[in-house]
Parts: sequence; structure tokens; C-alpha cells
Amino acid sequence: MKITPNIIGILFISILIDFLEFTIILPLLPKILTYYGSGTDISHDTLYVKTISFVQFIRDLTGAPNDAKWNSVLFGGIIGSLFSFLQFFSSTLCGAASDRYGRKPVLLLSMIGISLSYAIWCVSYNLTIFMLARVIGGLSKANVAIILAIVSDSTTENERNRAMAWIGAAFSLGFIFGPLLGAICSHLGIIYWPKSTVIFFIFPAVVSLVLSFINIVFVIQYCPETLPVSKRVSKKTTITDIYNTILPWHLFRFTAIHNVKSVDDITILRRLGLASFLYMIVFAGLEFTITFLVYNRFNWNSMQQGKMFFIMGLCMALVQGGYVRRIPHGKEITAATSIYDRDI
Repeated sequence: MKITPNIIGILFISILIDFLEFTIILPLLPKILTYYGSGTDISHDTLYVKTISFVQFIRDLTGAPNDAKWNSVLFGGIIGSLFSFLQFFSSTLCGAASDRYGRKPVLLLSMIGISLSYAIWCVSYNLTIFMLARVIGGLSKANVAIILAIVSDSTTENERNRAMAWIGAAFSLGFIFGPLLGAICSHLGIIYWPKSTVIFFIFPAVVSLVLSFINIVFVIQYCPETLPVSKRVSKKTTITDIYNTILPWHLFRFTAIHNVKSVDDITILRRLGLASFLYMIVFAGLEFTITFLVYNRFNWNSMQQGKMFFIMGLCMALVQGGYVRRIPHGKEITAATSIYDRDI
């Protein structure tokens, strides 16, 4: 299928909306966890008590100081790790399901789950409800993987790099405006509802929910199905297929892929998969820990953190939209290694 600007534009808008709604929470996380820890009914929140016990165990295991600030960072790390862990499995399972049932139905199912997680976040008056929202969100956060599959369906090898760069630019734009939008919504909520103790995160949660609804309607209306029935997986799924899809050691070895041309191709895939995994560990860790760093070390409020993410996202957008999309087909590895060599 030849690339069409309409499909890439539709995916660009969908990813942009998705990342706006997803990153709204980033500058609010430290304050949200502080709120749950300062409630009068903490002892009745069983999950909070157990999580604190686990934080203390990790603190003792790693030798971290017994300090409220460190405990906050560890707490946030647990929440971020849980979300990413669940996303790891849901992305592979939903990707396999989209190979069988089509991209669009699985994409919409994933997006509906994301909306449900935001709806629960809107009423998360204790940590248990908040964690339920994060669990559902992590299990549903497969839409990005499916959108990347749609890009692959819709482009040739020569066009794919440019299309992926535009998708990366959408990520960056969401990273620019999402945290800032979250901080602004939180600030407005405090101004207009000063007597409410939870409005600082309820209003941003409602905005995330509304954006997710807009994204679902947009995809239903404009996103086409890019995997025709003739190209879908038709063979019966076995236990071995499921293991190859969800078990990490099979994923890193790309056991589920059979139609490779040579052993060298699968070796390259494994190296690229490992490199991507290591990069995402670092980047995901940055997303969830830098907010706690500036909150605890510099006492930055949500608005200041939103401005920080704005600058970070702007740099990402300039690199993705201005440099990466101009890399010629076949020169990707050369470009990546030359940047690495210059950094060294």
C-alpha cells in the first residue's frame, strides 16, 4: 500500500491527542501522592499501607536514606514501573490480536480502555482507586503499538522513515503541551474551586477524559482499516504462540517471527529490539522521576514542571521534525552511530 498523506495526518493527530491526555498527569504526580499520604483516613486505605511497607523494603534493600523525599521518589517509581510493566504485555498481545482481527477494532478497544482509566481517575479519592485507574490504563495502552503497525501497513520502505519521524514529532508536541496543559488545568481548578481539596487533579483528569473521547470519535470517523482480511493471520492460535507473544525471553529473541529472509535479519532485529528496550527504560525513567526530582530538590510547583516539560518537548520536536525525517532511507544506522560517536 502506498503512503497517503491523509493516513499519516490522521495518525499524527490521534497520537498528538493521545499524548496530550497521557502527559497531563506528569507534573501532578508528586502532589497527588503527597495528597494521598496526608489524608486523615490513610490507615483505612489498605493498598496505601502495603505500598508504603514495600517502599520501606526497597529502601532498606538499596540502602536509601529514611527520608520523606526519597520515599516519595520510590513511591512514584513503583507507580511508573507498574504502568510500564502492564503496557509491555498489553502492547504485544494487542499487536498480535490486530494481526488477526484488524488494526482498527483493536485500536478502538484499547482507546476505550484508556478512557475508562481516566474516568476512574476522575473519582480517585484514595490511592486504591487511583492505582486501579493506572492498572487499567497500563493494560489498555497498546494504541501506540497499533498505530505504529498502521504506519508500517501504509508505507513502503522508502517512505517509512519519514512517516515514523512525523509520528515521533507528534509524540514530542504532546510532550510539549500535555504537562503544561495539566499544570494550567490544575491551577485553574484551584482558583475557581478553592474550597475543594481534590480539584487540583480532578479537573485535569476530566480534561484527559474529554480528550480521550474526542480521540475515539476522531478515529472512528477518519481512520481506515489498513490490514485487509487477505493479509490477516488465519491459523489457529496455540499455547506456544501465546508464550512467544508475552514471555520476555521469547520477545527479545523475536521467536514469534518466522518470515525472515535470513539469520542475519533476525540478528539485526534482536539488536534493534534490545537497543530500543534499553532506550525506553531510560526515557520512561526520566518521565516519572524528573518530576519528583524538581519537586523535592527545587520545590517546583506543577506550573514550573509544566514549563520544564515544554522546553524538553520542544527540543524533541525540533530533532524529530527537523532532523530525523530528513535522514535518507538506508542511512538510519549511520545517522544514529554518527551521533553516538560525536557524543563520545
